[in-house]
Amino acid sequence: MGKARGSVLVCALFAGVSLLAPQAHAQAVYGSIFGTVSDQKGLAVPGATVTATDESKGTKFTVISNATGDYAVDHLIPDVYDIKVTAKGFQDFETTGIHVLADTSPRIDPTLQVGAATQTITVNADTEPELQTSRSDVATIFDQQQLQSLPVGDQNFANLQLLLPGAQLLGWSHAADENPQASKQIQIDGQAFGGVAYELDGADNEDPILGIIVVNPSMDAVTEVKVTTQDYDAEEGKAVAAVMTAQTRSGSNSFHGDIYDFRTGNANLARDPYNQAPGTIPPGLKNRMGGSIGGPIIRDKFFFFANLELQRQVVGNVAVDTLPTVLTTESCLGTAAATPTPDSQGGNGCDFSQYLSQFGAAGTIYDNLGNPNPAAAPSAYPNNIIPRSELDTPAAAPSLALLKYLEPYVLAKNITYTPGVGSEGGLDSNDDLSGSGGFNSDQWTERVDYTLSEKTHIFERFSRFTDTLTGQVMYGAAGGPGFGIGNYGGTSIGANDSDVVGTDIAINPKLLTDIRIGYLRYDIADDKHDAGTSFATTLGIPGINTGPSILTGSPGFFIDNVPGGSGGTQGSPVFGDGLNVNRCNCPLIEREDQFQIVNNWTKIIRNHTVKLGIDLRYGRNLRVPSDDDRDGLLYFNTGPTEDTFAPTPGGLGFATFMLGGVAGNAGDAFSRYVSTVYNAKEFQKRTFFYLEDAWRATHKLSVNFGGRMDLFWPESVNAPGYGGLMNLADGYIRVAGIGGIPSDMGWTVRALKQLAPRLGVEYQLDPKTVIRTGYGRSFDMGVFGSIFGHTVTQNLPVLATQTIVSPNLTTPAFDLNVGPPAYVFPTVPSNGLLPNPGYSVDTKVRPNPLNFPTLDAWNLSVQHALTPTL
Repeated sequence: MGKARGSVLVCALFAGVSLLAPQAHAQAVYGSIFGTVSDQKGLAVPGATVTATDESKGTKFTVISNATGDYAVDHLIPDVYDIKVTAKGFQDFETTGIHVLADTSPRIDPTLQVGAATQTITVNADTEPELQTSRSDVATIFDQQQLQSLPVGDQNFANLQLLLPGAQLLGWSHAADENPQASKQIQIDGQAFGGVAYELDGADNEDPILGIIVVNPSMDAVTEVKVTTQDYDAEEGKAVAAVMTAQTRSGSNSFHGDIYDFRTGNANLARDPYNQAPGTIPPGLKNRMGGSIGGPIIRDKFFFFANLELQRQVVGNVAVDTLPTVLTTESCLGTAAATPTPDSQGGNGCDFSQYLSQFGAAGTIYDNLGNPNPAAAPSAYPNNIIPRSELDTPAAAPSLALLKYLEPYVLAKNITYTPGVGSEGGLDSNDDLSGSGGFNSDQWTERVDYTLSEKTHIFERFSRFTDTLTGQVMYGAAGGPGFGIGNYGGTSIGANDSDVVGTDIAINPKLLTDIRIGYLRYDIADDKHDAGTSFATTLGIPGINTGPSILTGSPGFFIDNVPGGSGGTQGSPVFGDGLNVNRCNCPLIEREDQFQIVNNWTKIIRNHTVKLGIDLRYGRNLRVPSDDDRDGLLYFNTGPTEDTFAPTPGGLGFATFMLGGVAGNAGDAFSRYVSTVYNAKEFQKRTFFYLEDAWRATHKLSVNFGGRMDLFWPESVNAPGYGGLMNLADGYIRVAGIGGIPSDMGWTVRALKQLAPRLGVEYQLDPKTVIRTGYGRSFDMGVFGSIFGHTVTQNLPVLATQTIVSPNLTTPAFDLNVGPPAYVFPTVPSNGLLPNPGYSVDTKVRPNPLNFPTLDAWNLSVQHALTPTL
């Protein structure tokens, strides 16, 4: 997908579209049938009556061919249709089995023969070549038969994207607690995964914060899917990677239903020989079961469809972490028999001699705390043993308390140092445990369709997805990696909804309109494994479990382990809770919803189909996250136990931890989210407009050109002081609702910068070859809340990332028994202009006016239908 900017030609075409007289062209929800009626000599037959009949519902739609013999039957609900053509002096013509999909336009060119109307020529549409000759967009379409028969991974609708050329599954994924519907993070044509716009029955189906699908529909509830990757119609927006539209099934004049059960287990899965001993993985079992039924309520007029899908999953998982050896653990806790070599004071100190044996100088620990001259090199602890006197202090008490929780796991596994065996002689990645988690979800969809008349059709569809995700943690009260999906540990409860009501009206054969009203909700409540407890207080760490329930539970402990290790990576010790401990962004409150109304108008003028429309959306969001754990992330690096004067400085994170000092090398020693309020909400208006002309220039050439405007307005907040943004021009944070600062903080949008011209050309070179080219500009909301949901209410004066940095490489930021100081929010001046406090709070900024991710793309493609050979 190439890039180009400043195209004078395309801009001129876009500016001139209104000068043209505003080919049949589909809507995002509906399909159409078009073509040219001619006689045996190839002459146009004007005034022919063309009737499209839905085979399953019996509904009929009638149009008249124009002066050039062209006709178009628009606003067809996706289904299988028959076309009948009648004209005075000609035999009737009928084509059966025409598959009409949403946003597609099969071309049927009836050839009439002179004769009596009592005679009928019937052609089966299945014999027609499957060559897309009516559209310039580049898309992949999956019909119901393909959806039912393709081996889609895990029966996950979102995995259909992986069947596209140029699609690549990323090597990371959202944590399961925020993505229980299992939306996939897939790059298409190299664009960001959040640049995919998801639509379900023409209504938005994407969370703009995480860039994921909200209701991941059951494969059994979907009748078709279209993924457009290039040359979008002007009707399609909010995407730079692809537009993935899906239509749900509807009922018919016959009752149809099915029951299914997909059952998979891990009994026969291959075992990882490095960390999964035989019999150590608890059994895992997943049942995805459900059924569908559809049929008539009133024959030929009123139909229903319903689907129910349940998932019951028990997850068996293995997690890897690092524990101190029995020698180190028991010596630190004061078990006299644990240390054969006494410390320098003749007592039983904390023995790290095994690290010295394995790593030599790199594993040596140094006494910076007892160094009388910080300008000189510190002394190494004799035999790599920290004296008892330095452990029997208030600073080390919380460390010993946590170690006491870990002691049973150390003894049960008999963590030992064995040179040449395991990772670093068993000093790194030395513990693997198995456990279980659970995932239960209920999803159901209902849809009704009502044909009020030949000119008016109404439909309604509602889908709901609810789930409960759980995961045990590795070390019980001491936390650690989880055993749930993706090593999740905690409890998450979610409820996602999608609702849409729509109607299409044929005011006359050449003027049509459709209206859709949609609602979308994404709701997650996520808690730690020990929510409601005061675990930090129990350990003797003050200043953490200090307030409401959102401040309960464990902080995260990240310890540098072997020389060169890094806290938070696999193998390095991690305990407690946190997003990078057990994949739990908890506690988390996320309540997001969106209201939407869409109105499209279609006017057919000769061989032009002019469409214009408006799409109005209003989003609301309450997000109280813990990306940086509310109880804090505590880091213990090598600094306080290393010799910065030596070529090989040594130092061990575990030794720093046992001394009770929170320290970070050239970086953060401690960080956490802190908030003044927990109900700051954001509101955003999103208005989209488009105009396009689909022109059937000749029998072989089609041109589609137009443009759209995508306006994402700045967020507003629900109360004074409940949001802020820093202006890059002066460095001041504008605080909403204070001192004349408006609730949207005074940010603006440059409307003319949000124009998106579109051009597509399609030419049928011969019966088997179609050439397409086009240009288009697209805008996107970004991802991780760059435009909505992650910035305004997660900024001063509402939320701050409190960061505490070690004063130097060898001095802790604070001792555990002292705890972190309370964060003091800066006072907001009466004029609402808050000076930026700087690095220690992670202030969030945006340019003013707002800028949006933009893609300009040219495309040239050739489609050729190959003739199969035997």
